[in-house]
Amino acid sequence: MPSNSRVNSDSGNAMRWFIVANGSTGRAYVKRLAESGYDRVRDWDEPDARAKDSDLGEDRPGRAFASAGAGARSGMEYEGKDDSPKEHAKRDLARRIGADLAQALRARAVASLVLIAPAAVANAIRAHIPHDLVPALAGDEHADITPRADEPP
Repeated sequence: MPSNSRVNSDSGNAMRWFIVANGSTGRAYVKRLAESGYDRVRDWDEPDARAKDSDLGEDRPGRAFASAGAGARSGMEYEGKDDSPKEHAKRDLARRIGADLAQALRARAVASLVLIAPAAVANAIRAHIPHDLVPALAGDEHADITPRADEPP
């Protein structure tokens, strides 16, 4: 991972957050660069992103009759992105995480960030970080290492 030149590793006040996220939850851990150990400093949760679409009021995909044939029909397709309630919840979570990270960077509560998330989630979070703050992203790892629901926090 490339190192961020704005982070001084000799400074005890310089902090790097490690953001561990998936499509429904995220946690920020802090590691003081001059000390060992991690502490959880922030949590994000979006239970709707874990729910079944049917539990969120989404109907099954519809069917449409083709205009040319009387008996022919096909599955309906939607233009663009998936707009199911579950996908909407995932996008909301990425937006909230990105906004919180931007706020922490602007307030200088954190010096740099490392994203650890599946590629789609990392890209969605990165898209919500303002362009002038992107250099604070010290690196990313595309993996899902979020704790399972049956594991202790």
